[in-house]
Formats: sequence, structure tokens, C-alpha cells
Amino acid sequence: MINPPHGRYVIDHQIGRGGMATVWRAHDTVLDRKVALKRLRLSLRHDAESVARLVREARAVVLLSHPGIVRLLDRGEDTEGPYLVMELVEGQDLKARIQSDGPLSPREAALMCAQVALTLSYAHTRGVIHRDIKSQNVMIGADGQIKLTDFGIAQVIEASTESEITHSGMMVGTSDYLAPEQAEGRPIDGRADIYALGIVLWECLTGELPFPGENFVTVALRQVNDPLPDPRMMVPNVSRRLAACVRRATEKDPDDRFGSAREFADELLACAEHYADTGHAAIDRPTRSARARAAARKRYRRRRVVALATAIFVIAGVGVGVANVAPFTHTSIGPRLLSAPVASFDPQGDGLERPGMVRLATDHNPRTAWFTETYGGSPTFGGTKSGVGLLVSVPIGTRVTRLDIQGATPGARVEIRTPSQMTGRPLVQGFTLTGKVQRILVPPTSDQDLVVWITRLVADPHAVGAFYAGIGQVNVWGVPNTSP
Repeated sequence: MINPPHGRYVIDHQIGRGGMATVWRAHDTVLDRKVALKRLRLSLRHDAESVARLVREARAVVLLSHPGIVRLLDRGEDTEGPYLVMELVEGQDLKARIQSDGPLSPREAALMCAQVALTLSYAHTRGVIHRDIKSQNVMIGADGQIKLTDFGIAQVIEASTESEITHSGMMVGTSDYLAPEQAEGRPIDGRADIYALGIVLWECLTGELPFPGENFVTVALRQVNDPLPDPRMMVPNVSRRLAACVRRATEKDPDDRFGSAREFADELLACAEHYADTGHAAIDRPTRSARARAAARKRYRRRRVVALATAIFVIAGVGVGVANVAPFTHTSIGPRLLSAPVASFDPQGDGLERPGMVRLATDHNPRTAWFTETYGGSPTFGGTKSGVGLLVSVPIGTRVTRLDIQGATPGARVEIRTPSQMTGRPLVQGFTLTGKVQRILVPPTSDQDLVVWITRLVADPHAVGAFYAGIGQVNVWGVPNTSP
């Protein structure tokens, strides 16, 4: 229990806790109302930057008066440090809602994020960039009202200088929602908030985060480098227009995003109206026309990756070293599950086949899958190529003994090859995917890597005359390589 500041606020109980502060439900004895009292955690009460962040939050919120922003009612300081008194929102945050109830419907997700976008539009026009948009900072009141909170690292453009906000090159924000330019420590504007809200929208639709990782650096790298997975691969009833809205909001280059939060909100509202008019959205999958957009994003990533890679080179190097030393999940003698990176493989095309989806074939989630692009004409790629697949990078010092493959499209044909032998007799003869886990024994080979090579597609039930294939899981088993 903490002491009430100056006796005015009677503390009831703790209702929230984050990395920087705790939030308490309290009673304002002067105005006879329930409030939320926010204090720095005990370990941070004498930390100058944490105190400054709390003060910045107060300065930012005091500039704003909007029904979509949790209001600042009072601020002060006592023997236990500074505190803020905020409007009390009876309800839960969006993260808790998703964790308890699962993904939102596409229409509800569009409407909810549209409300946040309108609130951001208001803040941006008054010179305030939030810089830490995430589902935890979106509050859902018991009455359904959506409110944005936690302006602790907000940048007040006209009132502050960058040196007052952060040290040079320092990353601020939560990496799960961090815009690429933020991750690289470059100057930002309101489009960084748009990117973060686009990630929140993806989370609302799928119930998951698009770029999971073990630490801040890993996730930040993925924000810069990895294309956002199409939500329709996990939620088929997301409309083509809503999927395009998510994609535009989260473009790596800020110039390719919505020009303003208001523009983003208008498009979200239009998407929501589509669901209201039709009652559902047509199920459609991305087509090969997306390849040009992917190529443009790839060129942009090549230009931007240097800054971030340089900043975290030492950390990344340590991670690689650990991976090479311990390629096995266990150390006993029999075949063990290997930590083997998997990438898309399209040697007869542009080299890649939905690279942003590949993680869905190795995430140990039977509900997700990597899908090829759709091809017209025939199940054999319309005669444009002999196949596409997944490249399995086997750890040095190990040999694969089997692959466990779960198909997402029963009826598709697959064979196992090596990158150096893409013609002639395959390493493992072709077999048909069943939709269940199939254990494929792999004979010894001098090649270090393997290719799960798809040679025949199945009809896409959502597009007439189109064909595709999908793989839900690839697990790689092996033993130490004892060959000289």
C-alpha cells in the first residue's frame, strides 16, 4: 500500500502495472469521484529519465481535450515522488480483451481502430505524436467507449526538442509495434503512429503479433526487414480491401503509408461499412500482382537495413554464435528436433515465394500455414515453372534423418530435393499431402541443405481457375554428422 498524496486521494487497490509505473484506483475526497492514480514504481522514483517521462506525459495530455483520450485531472509530488491523477476508465485494455476473447471480427476491428485513428488525428493536428501505440494503451470502457492512454513518451513537436525526448539514436516505444524509422533511430512524424496502429489492427484480426521474437533487438530487426504477413492467410473472411488497408498502414517506407491518421480512419470506416452492407466479406487470397509491391518493399529494405544492422551488430553476432554451438534441442544420441531455418525458394521465378509467410510453417501452430502464390491455368503452375518450395538450412555438423511435414492443402504433390540437384531423380520420390503430419525419411546426402519442392498444386476454392498449395508445419529431425 502507498500513502495517499496530501490526504486528498484515498487509495483503494492496484488496477494496473507496467515496466515504469503502477496505477491505483482511488477516491478523490474533494470532488467525490473515482480516479486512477499513477505513480512511478519504487525503483524508478529517483531515476531522472523516468521522472521526466511522467512529466512529459502530463504536458502532452494537458494539451489535449478529446473524448478518445484518458483525461489528466491533477498532478503533484509528495515524499514518495511525482504522481498523476487520471480519469478512471472502468473496463479493460485491448490486449486483455484479445487474450481473453480471441480475435475481433473484421468489422469490429475496423471500427475500433478507426476510433483510435480519429483520436490520433486530433492529437497530430495539435502537434502531439504518441510514439507508443499498442493494444495495451487502448482502453475499452464498460460502455464500449474507446480511449487512448499513456502519452509517457509522446513527442510534443512545437514545445520540445528531440534532445529533451531521447538520447541520440535511442529507440523508444514497444518493439512489437515499432515503426522501422523508429527502430533505426531516425526522425519520425505521425506516420509512425499510423504504422503502430496498423500492427494493432493486424493483432485485432488475428489474435497474434506479426513479428514475434525473443528480445527487443530481434523484433526491431523484423519490423525493418520482414514484410507483414497477409491477415487473410490466418483469417479468410478478412476482405481484400481491409487487408490492403492493413498493408498500406504498415508499409516500411513512411511515404507509402496513409498520409494522415484521418485518411486511415476514413478507409477503416469504409471497410467496416462493407461488412455492414454485405454481412460478410468475400474470401479471397492475394494474387501474383502483389509481387511488384513486394519487390518495391524489398528494395526499400535494402536501403534502410544498414543503419539498424550496424547498431546491433555485436548483439546479432552473439546470437548467431549461440545458434551454431547448440543446433539441437537435446544432447542425447538419437535423432532430435533441429533448429533449422526455413526460407521460401523460387529459383525459376524471382527467387522468393511469399517470404513473409514462411514463419507460419515453423511456428508449431497447426492453425497457420505458408501458402504459395496463386497460379492460373493448371495445377502444374500454368506451365511457367516446374515447382516452388521451402529451403531448409540444416545446421553445420548435423545430418537430417527425417522431415515431419503437415500439408495445408490435401492433394498437392511434394518431393524432397537438394539445391544442387533440382533436376533428375529427387532425394525422396514425390508424395501427396494428406493434411495430417507425414513422416518422411531422408537418405544421407552430401548436400547441407534440403528443399521441400512442391510440384503439383490444388484448386483454390476461393478463386475460379486458380491453383495453390500450402504447408502448415515442417519439423526437421537429425543426428550429429560423423562423416569425415
